Amino acid sequence: MHDNADRTDDRVDSAVRELAPDVPPMSQHAFEAGRARVLAGPAAQQQQRTSRRWLAAAAGVTALTLGTVGALNLGGGAPPANAEAVAVLTSAADATTSTKAAPGEPGQFRYIKKVESKWFGVVLNGAMSANCWYRQERTEETWIPADWKQEWQRRVAVTEPLETRSCTAEQAKNAPYGSTEIPWEARAKNGDFPPPKFRRGPGLGAKVGPETLTPSSEPAKELPPSLYRPTPEYLAKLPRDPQRLFVVLRDSTCLADACAMHAARSALSTGQIPDDLRAAMYRAVAKIPGATVGNRQDNLGGRVGTAIRITEPSRTLDLIIDPKTGDYIGDRTVLDGELHEFSSVVTGVTDAIGTAPR
Repeated sequence: MHDNADRTDDRVDSAVRELAPDVPPMSQHAFEAGRARVLAGPAAQQQQRTSRRWLAAAAGVTALTLGTVGALNLGGGAPPANAEAVAVLTSAADATTSTKAAPGEPGQFRYIKKVESKWFGVVLNGAMSANCWYRQERTEETWIPADWKQEWQRRVAVTEPLETRSCTAEQAKNAPYGSTEIPWEARAKNGDFPPPKFRRGPGLGAKVGPETLTPSSEPAKELPPSLYRPTPEYLAKLPRDPQRLFVVLRDSTCLADACAMHAARSALSTGQIPDDLRAAMYRAVAKIPGATVGNRQDNLGGRVGTAIRITEPSRTLDLIIDPKTGDYIGDRTVLDGELHEFSSVVTGVTDAIGTAPR
């Protein structure tokens, strides 16, 4: 019974981190305090609020399924990004279209390496919210066969806290309600990997070797295909028309124009977007109101590109591309003037599963 509950918790942790990466994990202390406040209220009010929240959560997690892509409201008419941003994105789209990457041949594997550096918050000394922040890096390597239905491989490594704010590394590692993904490695057909496991409590980021995960005897209820968890069939049905694709991106998590940037970054960071769709995605991003050009010599993971930027009152979102080649390099998020997270993506083709391209 407890094993099933733990597996469910791990799947929820993994899904929430993937679909809502900007939200810090909730501590057990804060959860229990909030639960007590909810239970203290009138039963009818509690039931009404719970229903609304579950409906909102379900809408957010489900994102867009294949059935909803064709039923979107294509209205709008909002002004596009400024001319400089449009020029950079158009150049990248043209380069992507003219320099198509050769698809993997039978026996070859598409290699995707994603490095994420992110700040997380934990609770110390009985506080009601996060009061200790630490930066951790997660490296994910994936090998995808030319036939997606065959066996994939994924390898995940997670570091100890690399930097801290308002606490020491030892305090961050020994926070009573901390949670961190355990390094792992697995193979699975069609990319149906087992859910990762999480270490909770003291020992955050402890050095351990990768754990080999095997499929559970109980099949997990998988999330439907989406921009965040694409399949070839899902990607093939997405519109290539920039205006229609802009609406898909915008409405994938909310109805605000800035959500199109978040969705585009999440989709491109999978490394699984085909060239024609990536070009269309760049043109769709050019329709986000307020998009500007940030740093034209932006170095991320040793690769230099141009940052396309959306600026909000407390948050800045960067999408970093190489306009000469059309390559997607990565993304960066700044919250309240401080770097919150960044990720870099490298793709290639290799002849052997488990080995990086030379």
